[in-house]
Amino acid sequence: MYKLRKPITLCLISLVVLSGCTQQPGIEPTNPPQSSANTSTKSFDQGSTSALPSVNPVYPGPYKTVVVDGVEMKQGRFEPGQFGNTLVRSMVGSDPKVFNPWTASDTQSRELGSLMFAGLVGVDPYTGDVIPDMASELTISPDELTYTTQLRKGLKWSDGKPITADDVAFTWNIIIKEGYGNSSLRDVTTIDGKSPTVVVVDELTNKFVTPKPFAPFARLLSMPIAPQHIVEPIIKTKNGREAFQQLWSANTDPKSLVTSGPFVLSRYVPSQRVELVATKNYYMVNKLNKRLPYLAKLVYQIVPDVNTNLLKFKAKEIDLTIVRNRDAAELLSQQENDNFKLYNLGQSIGTTFLMFNMNQRTNPKTSKPYVDPVKSLWFNDVNFRQAINHTINRDNMVANYFKGIGFPLYTSEPPSSPYWNQSLKGFPADTNYAMTLLEKSGFQKKPDGFLYDKNNNKVEFDMLAASGGTFYEAIGNMIVEDLKRLGIKVNFQMLNFNILSDKIDHSLDWQACLMALSPGDPLEPNDGANVYKSDGRLHVFDQRLPDESGIIKVSDARPWETRLDEIFNVGAQSLDKSKRKQLYNEYQQIIFDEAPFVFLVSPTVLVAARNTLGNYQPTQLSQSAMGLHNMEELYKK
Repeated sequence: MYKLRKPITLCLISLVVLSGCTQQPGIEPTNPPQSSANTSTKSFDQGSTSALPSVNPVYPGPYKTVVVDGVEMKQGRFEPGQFGNTLVRSMVGSDPKVFNPWTASDTQSRELGSLMFAGLVGVDPYTGDVIPDMASELTISPDELTYTTQLRKGLKWSDGKPITADDVAFTWNIIIKEGYGNSSLRDVTTIDGKSPTVVVVDELTNKFVTPKPFAPFARLLSMPIAPQHIVEPIIKTKNGREAFQQLWSANTDPKSLVTSGPFVLSRYVPSQRVELVATKNYYMVNKLNKRLPYLAKLVYQIVPDVNTNLLKFKAKEIDLTIVRNRDAAELLSQQENDNFKLYNLGQSIGTTFLMFNMNQRTNPKTSKPYVDPVKSLWFNDVNFRQAINHTINRDNMVANYFKGIGFPLYTSEPPSSPYWNQSLKGFPADTNYAMTLLEKSGFQKKPDGFLYDKNNNKVEFDMLAASGGTFYEAIGNMIVEDLKRLGIKVNFQMLNFNILSDKIDHSLDWQACLMALSPGDPLEPNDGANVYKSDGRLHVFDQRLPDESGIIKVSDARPWETRLDEIFNVGAQSLDKSKRKQLYNEYQQIIFDEAPFVFLVSPTVLVAARNTLGNYQPTQLSQSAMGLHNMEELYKK
């Protein structure tokens, strides 16, 4: 499931890529100049002779299950460390929105939720395989319709209540299936619009039955499980849906949280810090069978911007941080003296892009269009979007902002994805070609230097981006200058991330926006169903709003949106990898042709970590967690 991502030190984000065989609808077959996509001006992360080669740790082997005091524990796979001490991290730009993982849509909130709540399975950051977590066993029937999970014996919530199969069934049958909180959870777990049926077999056993074969379903069993005894009474109140939305909000009493993960919230001071402490009954032990986690406390300092964040790392106030590509050379020279190491986690699995509000509907509250009809005509014109696409100078962005340590981005899937379509080629910025596209739709540049549409309206629009980092500010200003060459005036404004995400998700009050998305599972294309399906809760370029029951009903899908719906439905059902590849190639071709997202650039993901951090072993698949995939086994020396 994709989620909105705010700017951090660099800009981690992602989407999905594939190739296809359709021609750009609405664009006559003119051949733009091409170059190879996703290439870097500087080989920073390739090969052992690089200044900083990509991480490639040795696989530590599978987790084992051991019984300790009658509880089936997951046994760690790293060497024993030291108990106690505090790990200090940072959040840049804005605070978490919620502490409820089922309502969270932003990266910070979901990260905190992942530390406090667990799922039945996980994904191994070394292999990408599904591995047991809260469940000790997962069996799949030969017809791949029935999935049976067995919870570990003796699991308890943080309040001491037992974790049972009833909690699992409640989470899936009520919270996920009925679209409570973030309905994106339902988007990615349905097949042909139908959710799996989940029944309780006994106290620890659940049976999931999907209506049709569902290729990614085993991976989706990583969804966090909720405490039924806490959540069900809230949902059963008169305004249960609204009450659940407010459960464990940003102003919650930390004592009200009942969790299953290794940490639990202990204190939150807005705009200053978030503090979590280790739980006492987490179901994991080290190789000496001592209960984990090692860390006694985890602290996030909330800092206003990336420059302050870097200063705090240099001052040794925080233990690890994402590093902007532009700062890499400086930090490389300081590693030894300042007792830290710089890690290269490879090209980002996330995506950054410019998008236009393609909503053509009327706001029922105001009886006015969400988007100015004049601008809506531009934004819904594929020639207009492709003209922008071919005008933006990505190479300039890589050279000037990333200092050459980055990649131009043209596709929705990262090159690390097994479904990446290598046939989709990038292209250099070409204002002349862009003007030929605009002229096909009746735009013309007049002697005053400005672009006008066929109805003689001057082309001018507002572009928003999230504050808190230097990336969007720099890239946004470059786009403003690039589009001036077409005669387009762009009014660029930066907003607090939470305010911006509310505009994108709810009020729909925006024209153009720089945004980023991050996948929950970079190896599974269906993870983007909540973005690319027309009724997805993160179909951000033309967001439809849910009704009172949380259902999004679509009556105005464009032909290519309808085809995307079909592709994701069929792709999720297909167990044939070659067929899935073909389908997802077509989906990527549609996105490439229609350009609802004008993809921009992709950084190399760099993390600086103190050498006092034991068992820190980042992998390329653990980018979204800054390499902290094994938080339970991390310790401070």
